[in-house]
Amino acid sequence: MARVEIFSGRERRRFWSDAQKLAILDEIASSGLGVVAVARRHDVSPQQVYVWQRHFRRKALAKPTPSLVPVTLVEPEARSVEPVGVARVSRVEIRCLNGRVLIVETGFDAAELKALIRSVEDA
Repeated sequence: MARVEIFSGRERRRFWSDAQKLAILDEIASSGLGVVAVARRHDVSPQQVYVWQRHFRRKALAKPTPSLVPVTLVEPEARSVEPVGVARVSRVEIRCLNGRVLIVETGFDAAELKALIRSVEDA
């Protein structure tokens, strides 16, 4: 027999806090049950749950998250004789996540370096 609900008066509209939405999404991820089963348990439509997933995914992608990258210090090549009075330029080697390597001088502008790293990793 089918379940029938009759609403009289104004349409029922519920408001969910972000904490409640995240708890429902976490239950879906950790319980092994499907979206439909968990949505039914909380009396929410599965389509609404998918909207919440997209919303939080976009929200997470919009915020830049700090990340750590491995850094290796490389000893400069030993030179037998270094000319007197010549300034020595130090270089930094940066290995990007995609395997590419950037070698820049230590005086390189930090903002330009950040933009350069992002463009190399996106390429």
